[in-house]
Amino acid sequence: MFKYYIALGISIVTEIAGTISLKLSREFTQFSWTFLSIAAFLIMLYSLSYAMRVVPLSVAYGLWSGAGTVLTAALDVAMFRVSFSLGEILGLMMIVVGIVSLNWSGEAEEEIDYESLQVDEKMNVKS
Repeated sequence: MFKYYIALGISIVTEIAGTISLKLSREFTQFSWTFLSIAAFLIMLYSLSYAMRVVPLSVAYGLWSGAGTVLTAALDVAMFRVSFSLGEILGLMMIVVGIVSLNWSGEAEEEIDYESLQVDEKMNVKS
């Protein structure tokens, strides 16, 4: 199960790298940033799809989109000196609360051995 959460972490990091690179590509006029953006998004898609083999969809997508949004916003402030209004900060805090609540609700599901379920499903499909 741990390797699937590592894949989810990789998908979050590469999504952030792809998004920052997309901004730096200046509408695809900077080739190196454009290439990095496309490569990062491809790695992100593969990692996310790998994680979703075992991690429940609601938890995987919630973590990926929520953490990606919050961390990208934090990097926007740090790298590009963007300032946020109080409403934007409260919105980001609500996303964090949502991520935490998704993880708490997902803890009960961790008792289920999703890896073995995936193997069983593959065996049934081949039969």
